[in-house]
Amino acid sequence: MLKDLAKGTLIRKRTNKYNKLLASKTSAYDKWQRAREKEPVQAAEAPVQYETAENGELVPKKLPEPNVKVVPYGKVWEVQDNKKDETTVYLFVSPKGKLVKKASEVVKQYFIAHPEINVVYGDEDELGKGGKFIHPYFKPDWSPDSYLNAFYIGSFFACRAVAMHEAAAEYDNAVRMLGGTAHKKGSVEQTGLEASLLSADVLFCMLAIHEHAFGKRTGLEFPIGHIREVLFHRNPEQDVFYGRSFHTSRHMLLSPATVSIIIPSKDHPEVLQQCLNSIIETTGDDNIKYDIVIVDNGSNAANRVKYGVYASRAERKNGLTKINYIYKTQEFNFSAMCNQGAKNSSGEYLLFLNDDIECVKEGWMREMLSQAQLKHVGVVGAKLIYPETDLIQHAGIANVRRGPVHKLQKMHDNKSHYFGYNRGIHNMIGATAACLMVSRKKFNDVGGFPEELKVAFNDVDFCYSMHEKGYYNVCCNHIYLTHHESLTRGLDNLDPKKMERLAVEGDTLMTRHAHLYNVDPFYSPHLTEDETISAIIPKEDYTAPEDIPFATASIHERGIHGAREDQCLRIGCEYNGTMDNWLYGVTAKSNEEGYFLKGYSFVIGSDNAYFEKRLLLRLVQRFEDGAGPVGPKVYSFAPYVWYRPDIRVRLADQVNVDLTGYKLRIKKGLLPPGYYQIGMLAIDKTSRLKLVNWVPNILKIKNT
Repeated sequence: MLKDLAKGTLIRKRTNKYNKLLASKTSAYDKWQRAREKEPVQAAEAPVQYETAENGELVPKKLPEPNVKVVPYGKVWEVQDNKKDETTVYLFVSPKGKLVKKASEVVKQYFIAHPEINVVYGDEDELGKGGKFIHPYFKPDWSPDSYLNAFYIGSFFACRAVAMHEAAAEYDNAVRMLGGTAHKKGSVEQTGLEASLLSADVLFCMLAIHEHAFGKRTGLEFPIGHIREVLFHRNPEQDVFYGRSFHTSRHMLLSPATVSIIIPSKDHPEVLQQCLNSIIETTGDDNIKYDIVIVDNGSNAANRVKYGVYASRAERKNGLTKINYIYKTQEFNFSAMCNQGAKNSSGEYLLFLNDDIECVKEGWMREMLSQAQLKHVGVVGAKLIYPETDLIQHAGIANVRRGPVHKLQKMHDNKSHYFGYNRGIHNMIGATAACLMVSRKKFNDVGGFPEELKVAFNDVDFCYSMHEKGYYNVCCNHIYLTHHESLTRGLDNLDPKKMERLAVEGDTLMTRHAHLYNVDPFYSPHLTEDETISAIIPKEDYTAPEDIPFATASIHERGIHGAREDQCLRIGCEYNGTMDNWLYGVTAKSNEEGYFLKGYSFVIGSDNAYFEKRLLLRLVQRFEDGAGPVGPKVYSFAPYVWYRPDIRVRLADQVNVDLTGYKLRIKKGLLPPGYYQIGMLAIDKTSRLKLVNWVPNILKIKNT
């Protein structure tokens, strides 16, 4: 009886402690935003510009300071647009919420710092129960194709008065692009939106046209600005898109076109046959003619015969003109095979397709082609779904801190994620070459796929190069194809050699595009930067890694006494390396900030509120030496705990798995140099149970 009473007391104590910590972690965004709103606005320094004086000398030009005027969306046409007004900035605002107090000053300072920008928008959130700030919409930088599909600009934007006056002449064109009609300084023809909100949308389109924002960029700079700061609080449950949200729609081709479909394949004849049949049966547009090039790098004799038979017998209909089968025994090099297919084809547009893609619905090729035909668009991808499920395999690529990831992978497509990310058409930094279309001219413009990247990241490199050329890449998430990739495929199941190869090719990618480390204009830095978190959510933890205190090591000379090694204790290691590499990327050569580890851990089948975690390190031989621990000595550390709602979603049948994240900083010189295997100790504070488990991940401690 007393024993049960004592255990009950321990359980209540652990549960209360857990819930208190969880409450503080789940309110992290609200606290962070309130703190930011209290911060003073930093005065901007305008770039130095020069003008020619009367004596012919160049002298610094003093730019006029902006004067911000707030204008409700319903009065956008009532402002006095003066073409000589060089000081006024109009801040147009929705009536469905309120600006933060310092919004006007933030906008003013932005225009001072960016005299080359005439139009800007910013981020927003929702005002929840009890005045709590919730559901922040951290928007992408200027995304012309996303805008044409949805009014993602949302609740406010600002422009210089001069730009508004000059843009007025483009009014009729703006209305036509949005597919509606309107009348300046008069009534707006209703199309399901409130007149005032439609007017704001039309005005923004006018301004975007004036700023040549629907054209190819000349470099990495964008023609429309984006303030990455929440400056508006929407009313509860107010639609951020004000009626024009990401949707499914049909698009017309600019002109008839020819497409060459390039499919690398080896020893998968039946898989390829399914792919070919699905293409033929779902492509029936009179304005599209296409041929198919199969690139085989060494199938066995029997499969080679099957490939030839399938290629020759495929029915030439629905626009298919011919199938070219190229066989050449060579090492697997995806880039080289794609480039070879491009050279042996003649279509104006190239569509790179995996042999395990199955086309399921008519119209997918027309939709991709309608985007690829736009002069400013680079590569065009599509949403891919796992077979016989509604789980997303690909909905575009985001470039987070450690490199490219498929956000929303293995998330259900039956619901809209993060403000329509898996709906409609979106500009993104890249898309997978499992289904990727591009014009031949643009393909040649970037030199095709990089053949030094043989297996992984070659498609990402290609997309990054297209972005650097000034094109906007697109993912069509209003259509989908089936990708017969295994649901179980992933880093967790790769052997150490494959992990090492992926790491090397990943480093090669980021070395070639070092300026893109932790940079993605279409994925906000305020969203989760973790490649293993599939969900798109605001950062779960607003404490910067460099602000986490260094951990203290406890030394266990003979191992962890009384602990049982058990696979029910799961560990995921998402980063283990130097802090310099985490902060600055693969080009960082120094090691002044010590080491950083992060990931997650939980106990299957138990209430995780009961457990206290200790991260473990033990000295081992290198992987290639095939040896285990050097000795029994183990180092243990108390990690920093962080909120992981993505784990909770994935483990809905488990108890208290919200606080499963761990982070750890180790000071340089704390541990002797060598290779350390990573593990975890879970101590049940309501009993005597101790669990331990190890993962293959190795932390290399360098000589000081």
